Order: sequence, then structure tokens, then C-alpha cells
Amino acid sequence: MNLLKAENVQILDHAADWKEAIIQSVLPLEKGGFVTEEYKKAVVANVEEFGPYICIAPHVAMPHARPEQGALQTQVAVTLFREEVSFEREDARANLFIALAAADSNRHLEALMQISELLQDEEKAEAMLHAADAAELYSYFA
Repeated sequence: MNLLKAENVQILDHAADWKEAIIQSVLPLEKGGFVTEEYKKAVVANVEEFGPYICIAPHVAMPHARPEQGALQTQVAVTLFREEVSFEREDARANLFIALAAADSNRHLEALMQISELLQDEEKAEAMLHAADAAELYSYFA
């Protein structure tokens, strides 16, 4: 996946709640200049308004917002939380947060297709949840 830089992959023990998990997972994109500070706020606001639409597969969330909500360049950041993060719905839980910033609709779809293909490999998806470190986690996406 050419949309992920190694420095945008991190493993954290836990988050206080889903809002903090979103903020932490988008932070590498903000630090790298791929999104504005407003982007993470927009993702949180969107989840508050629409529910946990970012939970896309078992144990996987994809925090994202519309390009006009602060995406400057297309890039992905991956954060693995060792402790599961719960949203406000019983069936919405995640450990692996794949934060997506898409500067336009076309790149957005391309990135979604690449991520979807990757997650269809259940064995690989399960292995990601148990990665020993950020380098190993990155290797699944590289």
C-alpha cells in the first residue's frame, strides 16, 4: 500500500474512550501535515451525529471524514490499541484503527479498495491484531 508511511504506524496500550482513540489514530496524519487539526474534530463530530459508521469489520475501525473537513493530502495512519475500544453501540468495538485522509473522492475510493482487499485475508487481519511492534504491523500493509 503506497498510501502508508512507516512513521504513521503506532501501537498504543489503550484509549480512555472512542473519542480519544480517534484523536490518537488521526494524530500521525496531523503531525505529518496530511490533515488539519480540524480533521480529527470532524471525525469525532461525524461519529457523534451518525453513530459508529467507522467500524467497518470485526475489530477494525476506519476513522475518516470528508475531504473538505480538513484533508490536505491522501494518506493513511494505522494505530493498534492493545485494549479494545468500545463505541456507544454494543456491536461497535475495535482494536485496529486505520485512519484515512483523502484529498479527493477518487483517491478515497482507491484507498478503500486496497484496505478492503487487505482485510479480506482473515488470517492476516487476525495477525495484525497481535503484532509485536509497529514495524511488524507496518509490514502487513507494505
